[in-house]
Amino acid sequence: MLKLISTLSCCIALLGSPELIADDELRLGMSVALTGPAKDIGQQLRQGAQLYFDYANARPGKSHPPVSLMVLDDGYEPSRTVINTRYLIEQHKVLALFGNMGTPTAHAIQAILTHHQLPFLMPFTGADFLRHDTAYPVFNWRASYLDEATEQVRYLVDEQGHKDIALLIQADEFGLTLEKSFRQALNARGLSPKVTARFRRNSADINKALKEIMRSEVTAVAMIGTYQPLSVFIDKAMHRGFKGTFTGVSFTSSSALFAKLTSQPTLMISEVVPNPNECKAQLCELFRTLAAKHTLAVSPQIFEGFLNAAIFISALDYCPQPVQRTCLSGAMQQVLQKDPAIRAIFGLTGTENNPRVYRSYFQ
Repeated sequence: MLKLISTLSCCIALLGSPELIADDELRLGMSVALTGPAKDIGQQLRQGAQLYFDYANARPGKSHPPVSLMVLDDGYEPSRTVINTRYLIEQHKVLALFGNMGTPTAHAIQAILTHHQLPFLMPFTGADFLRHDTAYPVFNWRASYLDEATEQVRYLVDEQGHKDIALLIQADEFGLTLEKSFRQALNARGLSPKVTARFRRNSADINKALKEIMRSEVTAVAMIGTYQPLSVFIDKAMHRGFKGTFTGVSFTSSSALFAKLTSQPTLMISEVVPNPNECKAQLCELFRTLAAKHTLAVSPQIFEGFLNAAIFISALDYCPQPVQRTCLSGAMQQVLQKDPAIRAIFGLTGTENNPRVYRSYFQ
């Protein structure tokens, strides 16, 4: 079974030369948060991807070379993602970037991706700028942030009857993208946010935002951020007597957020994968079996990493050998359109290819 080559922090000097990868291996690079306040997200994405790659690499009779995944730590900071990306391209000679984490981190490396025409495959973000006329190859299968915002507004307004809604927003490209999406979804129902409060990325300092929102007397808060600051915000709001509803997007990591809460809020998280504990498709069953074997949690983020790897492996059947960068994104689109195992995960039928949005509720 192929082992993960190495996990490095770009802010620590490399000790010696990285392990060499044979020419007959497909090298993928991944830059995610493995340390810092968003580390649970990156760690889960890595675990899920490696789980499937190890499974695929160990299968006898495979028609493609084994896949090697090098995962570097960027702490969810764009400047570190830039350094990692250059290292992966120049030193590791990766075929593609795979499963990177975050909107601001993706935004920071666009010029590098364009210069090298490096495929950017299945990033953990629903940002619009990765979906329209990119200057480099991109493949997304997850729902967009507009899809997620629309689902949350449907829940808050149509189902729960809320009209006074606040936005709690991480102050960067991630927050700006989703603020635009929420305003669009609310505007379609003749509404707008009653208040918009912001906080700094990789910080749990939400006191100013909390005061703004509590003063506004809203009945619901749509939150855009990672699990650490959002858990602090929810618990403090509940302690101060907030009785309304909270929502968050898939990037938050529902499993990490739910585990950190000490209060009992009404909380819904939009998801881009079905509940991995309940879905019946063959890949769902394989995921649960392998996760149990390796004592991994059955979480949406680990499942998403697992599906990313499964789609990549399936796409290799649509590419001539040796695999070239130019083939990958188109081959993955073929998988989404034709592969019955992948389509069964999302319940896609006929010519339907649009990704769906699911829900997780805190209980």
